[in-house]
Amino acid sequence: MHDQFTSDGIVLDNALAYWIHRVYQATRNATFAVLRIDDEEITPEQWIVLVRLWESDGRTQTELGTSTYRDRPTMSRILAGMERRELIRRKTDPENARVWRVYLTPRAKKLKGELVPRVRELVARSLRGISKQDLEVTRATLQKMFANLDQDAGP
Repeated sequence: MHDQFTSDGIVLDNALAYWIHRVYQATRNATFAVLRIDDEEITPEQWIVLVRLWESDGRTQTELGTSTYRDRPTMSRILAGMERRELIRRKTDPENARVWRVYLTPRAKKLKGELVPRVRELVARSLRGISKQDLEVTRATLQKMFANLDQDAGP
């Protein structure tokens, strides 16, 4: 938003990054609530890993890190927690013992049927009153912003 700067400062309520952060925090808080089933609590980070594995079980730990935009130590920590809770199991790749493959447990596979409807409802609630066209423009804009920043990040 070009109107977020004045000659002597910042208008925070006009800053796009401020609103992205607020939506992220509100989504994160709501996601914690919908991903809690009885004593089972799935974190938003674990949710993303589950979704990636529901798409394609047996991905490598590196693939999961790349596809969720997590560095190696963070992904390892997330997976260790999921493994302790018996949501995933890690096995060495039969063709390369240095590579870990991650597999869903039957328990995690069962969670899909319970969690996806809850998240679908949350998404519907968050998008209420927003047109399909506005959503497409928003998604394309955020993807372009991400590409701009990711390209400039470098090693």
